[in-house]
Amino acid sequence: MSKPSGSLTVKLHGGPFDGQSAVAYGAEIGGLIDVNHRSYRITSVETVPGWRESVASAIYVPKKPATTRAVTKPQA
Repeated sequence: MSKPSGSLTVKLHGGPFDGQSAVAYGAEIGGLIDVNHRSYRITSVETVPGWRESVASAIYVPKKPATTRAVTKPQA
């Protein structure tokens, strides 16, 4: 599927911005968008007759927690 040339009004589902809308330019189905350093995956795109923009839905993708390793000094 090719990227749309216009903008998308994206309805956000889940995460800290649940129920809010965002605007994404050139997003495609399955792609990730970044909303204030949070990731959302585009799940559907619909065209609305008479509008220049398309309407899309996106679900929240939580970031994986960073794993830390203990740093040990080499034995002398």
